[in-house]
Order: sequence, then C-alpha cells, then structure tokens
Amino acid sequence: MHMFHWDDYPRYRISPAIHSDLRHADVVRQLASFQAAHPKRLEIEPLGTSVEGRAISMLTLGEGPKNVLAWTQMHGNEPTHTAVLFDLINFLLEDPEHPTAAAVLKGCSLHVVLMLNPDGAEQWTRRNAQDIDINRDALHLQSPEGRILRDVVSRLQPDFALNLHNQRPRTTVEQSQQVASFSLLAPPLDHEDSAAKNVVLAKQLAGYLASTVAPYCPGPVSRYDADFMPRCFGEWVQQQGAATITIEAGGWSTVEAEPLVQLHFFGLVTALEAIATDSFCEVDPAVYESLPRTGEHDLFGKLLRDVTIINGAGQGTFCADLGINFSQIVPTMRGGKIVDLGDLHVTSGKILTHAADFVCLPGRIVSEPSVTPRVLPNQKMLAELLAQGVTTVLGRIDLREDEELAELENLRDNFSSPINVGYLAKLTTWSPDVLDRLLKAISLGILGVLTEGLPTEVELYLSLFNFPVVSESILPAASDTSVTLADCAAHTQQCAQLLGLPDRGKICLGAMADLVLMRTVEEFDASVTLGDSDLHRVIVGGNVVFDQGETTYSAAGELLRGRVARS
Repeated sequence: MHMFHWDDYPRYRISPAIHSDLRHADVVRQLASFQAAHPKRLEIEPLGTSVEGRAISMLTLGEGPKNVLAWTQMHGNEPTHTAVLFDLINFLLEDPEHPTAAAVLKGCSLHVVLMLNPDGAEQWTRRNAQDIDINRDALHLQSPEGRILRDVVSRLQPDFALNLHNQRPRTTVEQSQQVASFSLLAPPLDHEDSAAKNVVLAKQLAGYLASTVAPYCPGPVSRYDADFMPRCFGEWVQQQGAATITIEAGGWSTVEAEPLVQLHFFGLVTALEAIATDSFCEVDPAVYESLPRTGEHDLFGKLLRDVTIINGAGQGTFCADLGINFSQIVPTMRGGKIVDLGDLHVTSGKILTHAADFVCLPGRIVSEPSVTPRVLPNQKMLAELLAQGVTTVLGRIDLREDEELAELENLRDNFSSPINVGYLAKLTTWSPDVLDRLLKAISLGILGVLTEGLPTEVELYLSLFNFPVVSESILPAASDTSVTLADCAAHTQQCAQLLGLPDRGKICLGAMADLVLMRTVEEFDASVTLGDSDLHRVIVGGNVVFDQGETTYSAAGELLRGRVARS
C-alpha cells in the first residue's frame, strides 16, 4: 500500500508553474542548489557534454540495493518529467523521514539524468543539435547524448529503468475522445514480445502504477501505442536486463488548470516506493496488457461542430468542423489557430461547440483612425466594434511624433486587449529624420504606410522592399455593415493579403482563429447584409470575446506586427 498522499504534493513543489520554460541553465542551477543544501546526501557526476557543449550530469541519492535509473528530456521539447523530478528529488531530500521517502532511500539507489538533450531544450525542438532523434540512436550512437546514456546503462547495469517522455498533449485513448494524460509502455525485447523475467517485472510495475494513478487521472490510464522499435533506447535498455517502463505525460481533459506535473509526480513517487518494497510483484502482467491503447486521433483544444463556413475565397458556402489548438495554455489560452477542417467526428474538443445553427466568417479587419499607440480602443468602442464582428483594428501612427514611436515600442511588452490592433503610418514630409522614424516604425512592426500625402520618393523607396503602401479609401470601416456576408468575408481576406498578414482574414488551415458566428435561418442566404444578420459570437485567437450581446474583456488580442518585423 502506498504511503504518499495526493494532497501532500504542494509542500514539495519547486518546479515552475509553466514547466515548458525550463532550460539547461535551470537544471544546472537546481542541481547546484541541491548539492549546496545537502552535500553529504547526494552525488552529482558529470557525464559529458551535448553537441553544443552543454553539461550533462547525473544525480545519485539513496543507499538501497536496487539500482534505478531515470532520464528525462531526451526529446528537448518534452519537459514535464524534468519538472517532476525537481519536485521528487526535493521531496526525498527535504523530508527523508516521510514513510515513502524513507522506503525509497533505504530500498533504492536512484540515479537521475535530467535533460539528456539540453540543446534541443534550448531551441524547443525534439531533436538534438545534429537534428538526430536521440531516441532513435540506440544502435548507431552518432549523437554524444546517446553515447552518454548508453555508457551510463552499461556501467550501472540498473535493475529498473524509467524512460520519461511527453506525448502529444491532445492524444486520445482509443476512440474514447478522452485525452491521454498518463500512458505506459513496457518496451518489448523483440517483435515476438518475449516474456523474459525483466519484461514481466516491467509489466507488473506498469500495471501497479496504472492502478495507483487511475483515481486522479481525468481519463483512463492508457498503454502507449507502440510495438517493438529496435532503434529506441527503451528497447535497448530492456534488452540489457533492466525492467524498463516508458512513461508518457500527455495533456488534460480541460483547457483550464492542468495538474499534469502533480499526476506524474504522484506516479513516480508510488513507482519508486513499489520498487523499494516489492509491493508491485503480486500484480498480474495482464493488468498492463489490458490497458486501452492511445488512439490515432487528437483531441482539439476547441472544436466547432457542423458550422457553415464562408471562407472569403469565392468558393461558396460549405459545412465543416473546425479544430482549433492553442500555442499557449497557461497562464491563459492564447494563439488559437485552425489546425484541421472538415469531417472531424472521430474526435472532439476540450471545449466543444455544436454550431449547426451558425454561419462562420473571418473576423473583420477595419480601419479606425482614432486609434493610436497612445489611444487604444476604450470599452465603449470595443463593445461597438465587437457587435459589428470586428476582430482586428487598423489604427494610425503619426511619424512626426516621437512620443507615438516610443509608445508603440512600449506596447510590444504591455499590450492587452480583447481584439487585435495593428498600425498604419502617416507620412507627408521627407527628410533624413523622417526616414529614420520610418525605419524605426517598420522595425517596430507597423503593417503599412498610407498613400495619402506620401511623397513619391518615399513610395518608390518602400516599393524596393515590397512594403505595403495602402490607400485609406480601400480600407473597410467598422460602420459599413451594408455589405453582404460573402462580400464581407472576401474584403477581409483581401485586406489581410494587402497588409501581408498571411494567417489572418480567412478560414483555412494555419489561420488564426479570429472568427464571427452568425445565427442562421432555415435557408441560409450569403447575400444577406452584415447589418441584417444576427451576430451571435466573436472569437479572437480561439477565445470567445463577445457572446450574445455581452462583451468579455479578455487579453485574447495581439499587437500585430508587419512582415519585416516578424522575420
């Protein structure tokens, strides 16, 4: 029976709230902190360096007879278990008299390699600096990181090995449309999955672990969907005689708080306690073998089901599901993009909207000259804009005003609005000072320059760089609601193209989820005007900012940056 309680975890947490922020410097700093606080209770051994020269070390603590080796982040963009082991090591060091800690330290010698792929972690990529997938390098050993891991295994000859990973955070369990938060794999020895003693032990430990974490998991604990992969380290370590399990951290069933680190901390603590006390040895391997496998479909962050789409490309209306995922979940959802479109009935979304009664248009991009870097839309203006389906406002910046340039620079770090804002420059004189201001404005991300009053030599200068020069007269105004829905979508897409915004103003794969939902009648007609339509909801970056006449003042919008600044 495990002795660690779920609610004990917050006492030992030292990992950051956003564990994707962890980098090599954080690992170095934390290992030094552990060693300074507990110099006699642990050992830190340098193992070598990565391709780019970052140190890779192994921490050892405990004095038990069972050798346990754990490693994290052989894929650089899989950080959950690095955070988990920060907290786990802190627990063992700070509370060694806790019954679970005492059992682990007495029964195990725990060896931990934190962040095996520091170069990948630094660049937030799966592979190392050679573009090699370290977990496919167990046989050829062309990566220094792979050679380090193989040398450690050969030298330690661990009894148990914990291969710690992240899987895609929206992976589902079979066809259940439930997210896979905790997945296990006992890597097979061969294609036949031969039943060697250590493989049986691995399956018993995995079955014990699955039963232990199941009450705290938002969906069923699953079996990672993989068969024998001869290039992978899990299989190779299993072949060396260590009882090896791969643990995959996935996602969570909601888009709000995701206690994924806590779940996997609890799992590793109980796994180590089980190893130390042999409490898993009576578990039937069939418990592991009967786990549902992870599925082939992803659960989207948000899904609009059965919505009628006017995409602005002149293709006519069609009905589809829209799958939206967010680039950032914590501390808030941001950066929602359309990542799939069509028949998505085989999966669902953490937030599901049944939209069969709605027609979906790209969120409107409109001109509003009163908006400047010093004067953002106030609540009254925002309410009016959102009620007209606006998701992006094009403001103005006067290049004669140094204060406006300074404020635009400040906005890059301090922008908060429910809608997107971008700026067009007004320029009516030409001098070296004006040129300097123009170049600075471009570097700060203005979207274009207005043609009205623009000196010819400036227009020619800008044309050399293909920088957008636009006429005030062709920019749509928020107050113009007499256009049809089809024309509104087409004009929005044209405006985005004119300003060099490739992921705005349209409904397609890769586009930002800036959308307007109109309630439809039984026989929908795209020739109805915007002003005569029943505007129901406005979505910015995947977030609802206007719903049935009520405005939500969130931070969903972005300060848009021109293509020169983006590059």
